[in-house]
Amino acid sequence: MESIHAHNVLNLVNELGSDISTEQLTELMAATFGDAARYHTCRMQDLTADMLIQHFVEKGKLAAQGEQLSYRGCQCNHH
Repeated sequence: MESIHAHNVLNLVNELGSDISTEQLTELMAATFGDAARYHTCRMQDLTADMLIQHFVEKGKLAAQGEQLSYRGCQCNHH
């Protein structure tokens, strides 16, 4: 199974242009990349959708208010 780079998920959220719930994002990731998709960053491998979302929140790439997530950006230089 191919691993999906985390930037693909951030781009998906950014393209929405509005906030999304954690549940909706998980469903969107499954619909876009498949139910069994795994994700990776430059330093982390074999992440589930939930693990990746949590990573984005911890790194400030997504802001969480309750169950709502909003795109905050990515300062990486390697898209």
